Amino acid sequence: MSMRNIPSETRNDSLLSFIIPCYNSESTIRQCLNSIIHQHITIPYDVIVVDSSTDRTPEIVQKEFPSVRLIHFEKQTFPGAARNVGVRSTQAPFCWMLDSDCVASVNALERMAARLQEGTYSAVAGSLRNGTPRSLSGWLSYLIEFKEFMPTLPLRLDWKMATANIGYPTETLKRYGYYDEDLRMSEDMLFHWKMASGGEQILFDPAIEVTHLNRTGWKKVLLYQLDLGRYAAMARKSGNMPGQVLLCHPTLILLMPFVRTWNAARWFAAHDLKTLGIFLFLWPMYMLAASFWTFGFYRQAIKEK
Repeated sequence: MSMRNIPSETRNDSLLSFIIPCYNSESTIRQCLNSIIHQHITIPYDVIVVDSSTDRTPEIVQKEFPSVRLIHFEKQTFPGAARNVGVRSTQAPFCWMLDSDCVASVNALERMAARLQEGTYSAVAGSLRNGTPRSLSGWLSYLIEFKEFMPTLPLRLDWKMATANIGYPTETLKRYGYYDEDLRMSEDMLFHWKMASGGEQILFDPAIEVTHLNRTGWKKVLLYQLDLGRYAAMARKSGNMPGQVLLCHPTLILLMPFVRTWNAARWFAAHDLKTLGIFLFLWPMYMLAASFWTFGFYRQAIKEK
């Protein structure tokens, strides 16, 4: 796989490296990087973008953000593989994974660095705020993907954390063998399950907040759920994760749209009544999106048998 490593002003004394995987992110990468380079903090940090785009993303990074280190692949690279490249490219003791469609709050780095330096947790995940509040399809995308990461949730320990906003000691990433590079999605859940199985603690701190610019458009949102379901099944097969029993009894999978929708209703009722109202309005579309996820999972489960 061809790779271009474009030099930058990356510092050698960095306490933390932002690692951002990119694929055709020209519509969001400016907001993402601007939020990072304007953090209200004095600690040394650097930014590594691992890109395999065919759009203007690498051009934007190279021309408009000269302090950012750009590693560009000519062939599309899955997010897990891209993050692994970033981890192997830094000497910083901590890494913060941030997606290219996320915008960090101005004090997010200060809070993340403080948590990681406590030395108590093997990973620290932050919250995700809805970045598409005027779009119903954007709300659907947010609610079905990120309900466990809303800023209104309490501090808690939980292994089910996404790599859209999470920091680690670099040594932890290396010790657990990095992310699975064959999975396009769910590689984060698989990695965190491995950590949890090894006795590690992952903290969710809602004060470490970023805004997620969700995909919009009903077709895009639904088709993405199809892919999420498929890779969720692959991850469960690969890592003996919770829910693997569904792979052995595919007929049970057909209940998942109802189970997921009911669990979501209970979750919002317990944690955010305002969001519950939006969820109830979108209930039919949520059920449809959960059905797309289920179909992707079921189709992959049949292949795995």
